[in-house]
Amino acid sequence: MIDVHMHIHWFGYGPTKAVRHMDKLGVARSWLLGWESIGTGREEVHNTMTNRRTYTAWKKFPDRFIPFCSMDPLSRDPERQMRKWHELGFRGLGEQKLRLRVDNPDSVALYRLAGEFGWPVLFHIDYWHPGVQFWYNHDLKAFEAVLRDCPEVTFVGHGPGFWRHVSGDADKAPPGYPKGPVTAGGLLIRLLDGYPNLYCDLSAHSGLNAISRDLEFGTRFLLKYSRRVMYGTDMFTSEHIEYLRSIELPKKVFDAITRKNALGLVPVD
Repeated sequence: MIDVHMHIHWFGYGPTKAVRHMDKLGVARSWLLGWESIGTGREEVHNTMTNRRTYTAWKKFPDRFIPFCSMDPLSRDPERQMRKWHELGFRGLGEQKLRLRVDNPDSVALYRLAGEFGWPVLFHIDYWHPGVQFWYNHDLKAFEAVLRDCPEVTFVGHGPGFWRHVSGDADKAPPGYPKGPVTAGGLLIRLLDGYPNLYCDLSAHSGLNAISRDLEFGTRFLLKYSRRVMYGTDMFTSEHIEYLRSIELPKKVFDAITRKNALGLVPVD
């Protein structure tokens, strides 16, 4: 299996401990993401999940980690920095978790450069809710123009502000992680149907909640979009894979979600 959303120096997990966790779950490789964000000046986590630390972990476990670089467009000469990481062997852009509009022109320039490299872009959308002080990459509605104008770029969506839009009542639902039946007319469904360059990352509570809050909907969703959804965790738990196994998906669908879709975006030997 391939986990498309892993961080190190996160929840106390360094590279070696993270690989041991992967072994327990049967995960062969993980997309190793950073979080570099100078724009807010207030997040401390970006000081630990740096591109340099991603590089060091990848060199220690080159057959287990697939390195992604995180890039704040407000940093010094971000395109030059991205080209450096590309030359060093990085394979994607992410996690892009910024207090900027998701369609900010400087962010779009980085998306386009990732497309030039053949990299997927993994992004986080979040609205303010209890327990989360800031919003990030506001918002999914604005993202439609990016999908339309950057058809050469593959985007992988993640986060509460992304996954709440499986339901048509997302704007009226309580903040955070909506519960209960999913209603028709979800913005995310419309975007998936209209833009083949959009993929979904099931990681964190947001992804798992989206497919488990309404069992019938969640199973239909995974079957319909089996080639556009990917297994990820963002946490060092087993709940995501346990849930996917519990609903007894067809083997072809399970394999696509847990391995083949990721390989299609980032091939490995």
